[in-house]
Amino acid sequence: MKNKILTSILISCITLAAATTQPCYAAEEQHVGEHSEEHTQTAEDPDHHAEPAPEETASIQEGQGTLSPPSESEGGSVFGSSASSETAGTDEKLQGVLSNLALPAGNGTWSVYVCDLVNNTEGAIQDARMQAASLIKLYIMGAVYENYDSIIAQYGQSSVDSNLYSMITVSDNDAANTLVTYLGGGDSSAGMTVVNDFCSEKGYSSTHMGRLLLASNQYDDNYTSVSDCGHFLKEVYEGSKESDAHAQAEFDLLAAQTRRNKIPAQMPAGVSIANKTGELSDVENDAGIIYNSSNDLIIVFMSENVLQPGTAQSTIASLSRQIYDSYSS
Repeated sequence: MKNKILTSILISCITLAAATTQPCYAAEEQHVGEHSEEHTQTAEDPDHHAEPAPEETASIQEGQGTLSPPSESEGGSVFGSSASSETAGTDEKLQGVLSNLALPAGNGTWSVYVCDLVNNTEGAIQDARMQAASLIKLYIMGAVYENYDSIIAQYGQSSVDSNLYSMITVSDNDAANTLVTYLGGGDSSAGMTVVNDFCSEKGYSSTHMGRLLLASNQYDDNYTSVSDCGHFLKEVYEGSKESDAHAQAEFDLLAAQTRRNKIPAQMPAGVSIANKTGELSDVENDAGIIYNSSNDLIIVFMSENVLQPGTAQSTIASLSRQIYDSYSS
């Protein structure tokens, strides 16, 4: 059993060198369907504009950050009573991996989380609440499976499963909003409350659903953090290893992801990734489980106020490969 006492490690003001410029993708990732990823619609929606995240991110400067393990938490069941069923610490290896990451100094604000699933260690750079974009769909999925039996009894298993598949594999926003409405028994506002209650109960303390997908963010928005996403994926990974049916279903959905231009893009042949992306006009996120490898990992990147989305996507791809190689050498 790994040490459940999380050793806080704080290395202040790690100045990160500017990332080596990577070639931009010739085109941003292919959008599947009219309502697939959220940022395919927001450019046409004058009411939907990027909004600064809450105060947690206000003091973070580009190119700098703190390296520390995410906050301690406990748990049980598939998702645990809080964010992680077995608290992980940060070891010297992971500190070195994170310290060597060169995050962009002039292309937005960045946050990174890494979990070594073999040795049960985790750490993050600039772990703060940021705009979730479609990463909020992870928690919608989690809330649906927490209430799966009652939802399928009311709306039918075929409809629920179909919407889950579309929401995760092609990031369909209509499917996400439908599932939120199902969670609320026909009331989308009540459904968002169910999602937020799920996050609160499981210890995802930086995550909040404040609007439906594609809705205006004038009054509220959707937020999460790299550590919340990482802990969610760790629970899915561990639950699938324990043959939990719902965790396995979630893992299978993530593994069927069609959006592969970030974390998976530069991985070696034969390495498998189960991931969920998120984009807005100035946001590039990806959260993934690297499995069937010599050292299974969870990697999460979040960025906002991005000026060059294509370059940001390349940055996520190249740094993900750097992290993977650090554990494979």
